[in-house]
Amino acid sequence: MKRYYVCLSLAIGCLTLSVATAQRSLTVAERVVVASPYAIKADAEADAFVTATAERAYAQNCASCHGADMHGKPGVPDLVDYEFIWGVTGEETSDVGPVAELEQTIRYGVRNQDCPAVQDQALYGDCPDTRYSEMPAFAMLGTLTGEQMRDMTEYVLSLSGQQADAAAVERGQKEFGQCVECHGPEGAGYKPYGGPDLTDDIWIYGGDRGAITASIAAGRMGRCPAWVDTLDAATIKSLAVYIWRKVQG
Repeated sequence: MKRYYVCLSLAIGCLTLSVATAQRSLTVAERVVVASPYAIKADAEADAFVTATAERAYAQNCASCHGADMHGKPGVPDLVDYEFIWGVTGEETSDVGPVAELEQTIRYGVRNQDCPAVQDQALYGDCPDTRYSEMPAFAMLGTLTGEQMRDMTEYVLSLSGQQADAAAVERGQKEFGQCVECHGPEGAGYKPYGGPDLTDDIWIYGGDRGAITASIAAGRMGRCPAWVDTLDAATIKSLAVYIWRKVQG
């Protein structure tokens, strides 16, 4: 039995040494790609690589839309307000999941159409791996009259605690069934479908009466390019880790 434990200890020691040796043989970029956010933080060289790489890539590719401060602008989301349409729920207990979700968005974009024609693209008009949701233009569809769109606007205003016409809110609520698939029955959003939360004070296109009416009438189909063919895997991972750190403050 004693011999068994000696052999087991030797085997574990050899395995640990092999893993450590393999890790040392990887370049810093390769280590970043395969490491968790926690392992990156514990690796001083990898941590410095992530910061430098992300800051450079963000300035060159992202700041023109999302702003140098990452707070976005009308029509472009704030990246650090802890409000994400896809993937990140705010209830995570680990950094691993949110970073992976951010990688997905950076890699494949939002409503990206720049890919070879495939069956999914023929069906939906967008690439199969991209983030996709559709805010329809109800004025063009004709499923809501002008009065119904105005009533819907009042209902949406009420969802976020803004002043609204009570009678119009009651009428608009009856039409909200057309919206629950993406925004949820309470208007709190549905991340698998990319449906924004309508009950908070965070708006990509504006949350006043005019902006909400315009969103309902004309729809919203903003796009973010896919970076998978422009940025390498280490840069995409660095951006995801960097953004998530900024979100957390």
